[in-house]
Amino acid sequence: MTLEKKSFDYKWVILALSFMMVFVCLGFCSANKGLYLAAITEALGIKRSLFSINDSCRFISQAVINLFFGSLVTKFGVRKMISFGFLALVGSMLIYAFAETIYVFYIGGVLLGVGLTFTTTTMASSVVRRWFKKDIGKYTGIVFASNGIGGALAAQIVTPMINDENNAFGYRNAYLMVAGLLVVIGLLLFFFMKENPSDAPATTSAPTKKKARGVIWSGIDYNTAIHAPFFYLAGLCVFLTGFSLQGINGAFAAHMKDVGLSPEFVATVSSVYSLCLTGSKLAVGALYDRFGLRTVMLICQSSAILAFVFLAMLTTSLVTGFATLAGIVAFAFGILYALALPLETLVIPLIANDLFGSKAFDKLLGILIAMNYAGYALGGPIVNLSFDAWGTYKPALLAMAAITVAMLLVFQVVINSANKKKREVLALEEAETV
Repeated sequence: MTLEKKSFDYKWVILALSFMMVFVCLGFCSANKGLYLAAITEALGIKRSLFSINDSCRFISQAVINLFFGSLVTKFGVRKMISFGFLALVGSMLIYAFAETIYVFYIGGVLLGVGLTFTTTTMASSVVRRWFKKDIGKYTGIVFASNGIGGALAAQIVTPMINDENNAFGYRNAYLMVAGLLVVIGLLLFFFMKENPSDAPATTSAPTKKKARGVIWSGIDYNTAIHAPFFYLAGLCVFLTGFSLQGINGAFAAHMKDVGLSPEFVATVSSVYSLCLTGSKLAVGALYDRFGLRTVMLICQSSAILAFVFLAMLTTSLVTGFATLAGIVAFAFGILYALALPLETLVIPLIANDLFGSKAFDKLLGILIAMNYAGYALGGPIVNLSFDAWGTYKPALLAMAAITVAMLLVFQVVINSANKKKREVLALEEAETV
């Protein structure tokens, strides 16, 4: 009897590195941007609507770069792109720390978009698919869940810096701290990230009559996909998802402060929502592997609708007259919003996998995420223009709820059309193997 020595699988190092990358880049650079809004605009005397264009600069750069993501990752590889992404993020944090005028913030926004493109959603999804061939939802969910953990920790660290009563520019110290953290984590990824496993998993799975869930399937080619009507409906839904969810993401903390909730309470809500976001991404990944895309979309979109309604219910009169009820409503929003937010990160690569498969995954994922970021770019300014016009975010919140109701219905049509095409492809592959 001989004992076979098992070699360590480096994919677990890759999973840990991907987790760490999203933990820092999304958790510290993006998740709590709403905590900075009031502090920066008040310290520098900038209108919120003008400052929100900074986010538009970020999202436009992400949208443009994602259109070419498939070609870039093929030419330069993931290691070089991730390293460049960390350099761009460090530059962005330094610019935010020292900016005196709104136009300098816009430059920081462009760099932030470049950095996050090469270190978060699109890149992390591509890395996971290179190293894992099944349970895609679970492993992608684990990586993206780090955003919530990072965001919860970051909220507690940066809030005292931002709201320092003795320093109106305390937010600058927060940005400098984040820049230092990025340098440390970026160096770790530079030395330990690898391009591909030596025995890279196949990009296709065996033909099957059963619906593929949580596995990589062969898919449809790029030309076929872009001529399918459901591709454009899916893109529209992804665009409107980014428009609505991200439009509120940068404003909900400011809204809570505007109606009278204390900065400490708002920070607690942000931390609870970030922790719930961790659980929701893990749950959504597992639910996708078990029940498929339709169930995941219904849960997340329904949560988004309720989250918008609950946040709209938070008013000054509710806070002053029914403080306990206002606190309950605020925490309910945080939990529901956490259940909705996987729609703009984890769910997009799952949509690309489920609807289109592997043949053109990087290209189609890049396009879908570009549509998402285009929605991001419009959502923030329009929501803040609503605030400038009416002095409240409530009209925008109710409008976002109505938009999400429409998306919920449209995406059911998208899934039905895509499943029909998937059955045709799998049936043809099975016939060719006979």
